[in-house]
Amino acid sequence: MDTVIYSLLTIAYLILFAVVVLLAKWHSWADIGNVLLMVILALLYDNGILALGKYIGEGDLLRALNLTRYYLHALITPLLVLFAWNTLVKANLKWAKKGIVPWLAVLLTLCLIIIEFVTVVRGISLEPTMKYGALSYKNVGAGNFPPFMIIGVSIVLVVTSIMIWIKQKWPWYFIGTLIMCLTPMIHFLKTDALHNIAEFVLILALLATKAYQDKKIYS
Repeated sequence: MDTVIYSLLTIAYLILFAVVVLLAKWHSWADIGNVLLMVILALLYDNGILALGKYIGEGDLLRALNLTRYYLHALITPLLVLFAWNTLVKANLKWAKKGIVPWLAVLLTLCLIIIEFVTVVRGISLEPTMKYGALSYKNVGAGNFPPFMIIGVSIVLVVTSIMIWIKQKWPWYFIGTLIMCLTPMIHFLKTDALHNIAEFVLILALLATKAYQDKKIYS
């Protein structure tokens, strides 16, 4: 069942990628919000490898492909901090454009990347696992660290989404972020893909926010 879900998500991310490319062509390639392209590509790869896992089979190839998933997660996910900061700029919150704030956004992004590499990737040890029909390699070598990077990104998204809701009367950014944050509390469904579905909902909300803000700016 999970293989089907991952396959559908892979197709959905291909569609979202095309939408972001169109938005960039219509508006501006120089928009920081286009980091969504990199995030979507990373998630497309992630779900694609999960969908193909049982067809590739256990071995060095699948292990290497899964290792790349963890590297992409560490390098790309923190870029959502830059996206979040950019939504504040597009909402015309003047303090977000000035002084040290842009540099703080960049610094926080870099710090979260480093933290993820130190706490997760550095001690990575992958072992094959088959759950709900999907074969992948899971990290069994990570230390007992909280998911600092995910927590940091989530806090930034929650705070900025509330600001956008207040400033632009746009609740969907916050709703998508809230769904992503609440998903780990759901344990009764027999699937390992719930987190991936929540990620898609989040990206959909972020893309909708970008389209909404770009329309207000460029129309």
